[in-house]
Amino acid sequence: MDIKIENLRVFNDVAFVAHSARVSGVGKVRCECGGRRSCERCSGSGMREPTDEEIFTMILENDYSSALEHVVFSFEIRGLSKGNALELLEHRIASHTGRSTRYQSEVDFDFNLPPAVSRILEKYGIDEVEYKKSIARDALVPEIADEDERSILESYAEAIGTARKAYSRLLQRGAGKESARYVTPFAIHTAYTYTINLRSLINFLGLRLCVRASPEMRELAAKVYMAVREKFPPISLVWCRGYNFAACPENEVRDSPQGKECPFRNRNSRVFIPTRKQIRMGITLQKFDSEAFEKLREELLRRWAGIP
Repeated sequence: MDIKIENLRVFNDVAFVAHSARVSGVGKVRCECGGRRSCERCSGSGMREPTDEEIFTMILENDYSSALEHVVFSFEIRGLSKGNALELLEHRIASHTGRSTRYQSEVDFDFNLPPAVSRILEKYGIDEVEYKKSIARDALVPEIADEDERSILESYAEAIGTARKAYSRLLQRGAGKESARYVTPFAIHTAYTYTINLRSLINFLGLRLCVRASPEMRELAAKVYMAVREKFPPISLVWCRGYNFAACPENEVRDSPQGKECPFRNRNSRVFIPTRKQIRMGITLQKFDSEAFEKLREELLRRWAGIP
């Protein structure tokens, strides 16, 4: 797992979101006192002003999300593959400054491993770092009895090794970085300085914290989530789109091979979340166990982020 999130900065907070909502107009909420005249919060009216936290939660639950754009996060992303970076750039309401392969040298470039290779290495207890070092040394891949699995490791190693050699040879012959970069692979590492507002971040996390997201994007989302949570704990109120909306928009696709591991699809589970189509069929969310969800979330975060 190569992705790193560094130098996270947060601009504005829950209080500022609440302030912007009050500028727009926020109604009072029912006071816990029940209308007692001596109550200082409601002066006996039974209705009081909501707290900043209550306003923030109300905005999330009711999707009044324009006010969330006032909270902004900036951070650095390192170790993302150049190919999968295109998925990140699909989240358009964000600002990003990327590593330039036109000006930066990619001699001996680092790279990510695809899911098929990672699964084989894990199956045989082969360390990913050692496998990548063997590619750099032009060494033979570890001996594996299964011919197809060995061929996958060899083919990937050959492709990376060939690209590295071609890149270096082009530089040596005077082609320059701008031209040599054309032989670099999908897997090559890149880096971004990334700025995104809370509304767009919730959209990103909702899509990528899903079992159907590509493994590398899930890793990125999990690491962004954990980094943001340290400095902005209210992000814990959100997760995948199914959790956020109490209805999964994936419908039949959730039962596809990619979605079969979804922890929310089992109707007998304590964390069952129906799809939108199931709700139309009368299958509703009966009782959601928040404690079970918290435990599940931590397990998923650690697994997707590659934390033992």
